[in-house]
Amino acid sequence: MLYIWHLSILLSALSLAIMLLLIVRRVLQERRGTAGADQRRLLLTALIAFTENRDREALKTALLAVPARVAIDAGFEFISLLRGEEHDELLSAFNECGLPTLVGTQLEKGNGAERIHAAEMLAALRSENAVANLLSALDRDRSREVRIAVAIALCDIGALPPLVVTLRKIGVAGQRSRRLIELFRRFPPKRFDELRDYAGRQDAVPFIRAAAIDALARAGGFQFGEFFARAAGDPSSEVAAAALRALGLTGHANAPAILIKAMENGGWDVRADAADAAGRLGLSELAAPLAQLMDDEAWTVRYAAANALRSFGQKGEQVLREIAASDVSRRQRTASLILAEGPAA
Repeated sequence: MLYIWHLSILLSALSLAIMLLLIVRRVLQERRGTAGADQRRLLLTALIAFTENRDREALKTALLAVPARVAIDAGFEFISLLRGEEHDELLSAFNECGLPTLVGTQLEKGNGAERIHAAEMLAALRSENAVANLLSALDRDRSREVRIAVAIALCDIGALPPLVVTLRKIGVAGQRSRRLIELFRRFPPKRFDELRDYAGRQDAVPFIRAAAIDALARAGGFQFGEFFARAAGDPSSEVAAAALRALGLTGHANAPAILIKAMENGGWDVRADAADAAGRLGLSELAAPLAQLMDDEAWTVRYAAANALRSFGQKGEQVLREIAASDVSRRQRTASLILAEGPAA
């Protein structure tokens, strides 16, 4: 009985100690947060003053008076707001006071979010050692997301290695990061052929091939129409679906025949994107195959087909009304639902 009494006292004391420790920790965090906010406010004030008086020495003093993390965060935020001569002078001041060195250290030793931010900042600063630091991170960083951020930064400053080399360094096994699309969309037009060639490789990861096609459709446009038409028949449903989305944006002379064939594909995503492309291109002559798709086993396909018919205006609406008035079925319920939504936006 005495043992239980002593144990309860010990547990009570331990609970009290833990509570006090958490209180102290919270107080210290709040003080650090307040101090950081004050430092950030002072630095932003100095940055604003610099745009008015061009006093570089005063700015250097302000930069060196705050922790590196505050200087990097506030500096990156402020420099993104400037253009022209003010932007260039602020970059020179940052470089002269050694800010790129601090950013390089953060790229090497910070946590994941800090390393991604450092990669973006190095691209903005365009310092003498920026390319070397970024290439080193692309080779050695342990995080795939950081390596993608580094690749984007290298692309922004025109120093990205060949695409095949870059993807090998990033790592393609199990790759599903949507940021790859951001990387591909930043490719300069003179390097679009690299994206096309990689998207056409049968041995490449389907997700990456599809991401390259999406980027080409939005940035490259009509010049890749023939490639998209061929890719629409790719054995990979992910690649074929991406090519159909691209055709919906760029169009093609043989689009009707391509889309009709795709509507018979075994992949539901291919059938859905074929229906969506028909609606985007206004191919009202495909009303009949779209009406057939409204009996598809996949809801996404049925909805895409009905939505495409609705986009055809009066002709499509008439088809939908006829289906909605027929016997109860999947296609009848889908037509009723899409009509209840009203005309296409």
